Amino acid sequence: MRQAGSQAAFRGVDFDMVVAFARAAAAAGARRMVTVSSVGADPASANFYLRIKGEMETALEGLGFERLDILQPGLLRGPRGGDRRPGERIAIALSPLVNLFLRGRLGRFAAIDAAVVASAVVGALRRTEPGVFRHENRSIRKLAGAP
Repeated sequence: MRQAGSQAAFRGVDFDMVVAFARAAAAAGARRMVTVSSVGADPASANFYLRIKGEMETALEGLGFERLDILQPGLLRGPRGGDRRPGERIAIALSPLVNLFLRGRLGRFAAIDAAVVASAVVGALRRTEPGVFRHENRSIRKLAGAP
């Protein structure tokens, strides 16, 4: 949110652009869509970030893709280029320790490598059964073929 500069700018990227792309893809004949959202996404959330992610998911569901895969990872680990968000950097540095305590139902909140999520996108595209599928960390790792 801080990097976007405002709630309107954040919404423009994480909702408006994603939905516009999906609409254009559907209009061009795309039958499938894969998107990366966030664990905890919920259109009724009091948290702005999670609410926008949830609204985006709901909008994509309404576009009628034969198959829609929504990846909902926890904190993404990996190189960030020139990104200077100190809180996120600290969370990423502490994530190996914190992940030890995020087991069972809490495992969905664990940090996950961005490369695993990228591999899961490819794995989702290999699936053929129709429907809407939400994938949290465990399912993301399975799609990626990661342990």
